[in-house]
Amino acid sequence: MRLLVLNLDGTLWDHEDASRLVPPYEFHGDCLTDAHGDGLHLFPGVREFLEWTSWRFLLTIVSWNVGERVRPILEGFGLWDYFTFPKIGGHPNKADMIRRTLEELASIGYNVEDIIYVDDRGIYVDEVRMTLPEVDLSTCW
Repeated sequence: MRLLVLNLDGTLWDHEDASRLVPPYEFHGDCLTDAHGDGLHLFPGVREFLEWTSWRFLLTIVSWNVGERVRPILEGFGLWDYFTFPKIGGHPNKADMIRRTLEELASIGYNVEDIIYVDDRGIYVDEVRMTLPEVDLSTCW
């Protein structure tokens, strides 16, 4: 099985810290507006990308965010159900999030042979590279 691990901020959408957005959110297609009028936009093609990859990979998230703020964004866009054992936490240790996801997958019988990690921030890619050398890495800009 192949696992595709995605970051959120700067990878799936254009906002650098979705945790700063304040509910309630209003959704209009691939855009949302928060209670203060601040916005977030999915990058073009994200929905199509997730649909395409969901037939080829198991998908998950590792994100340094506040889950209570970000999960409703993913749900509002209809994206939450694409992800298995997503990790949205108040710390930047994405290697630990990936490791925990792998342990959870193994506990239910999944044998992950290939892991691809995509993040817009090189610092997290470097940390994962040093901690989990078996992961294929990609930085998107």
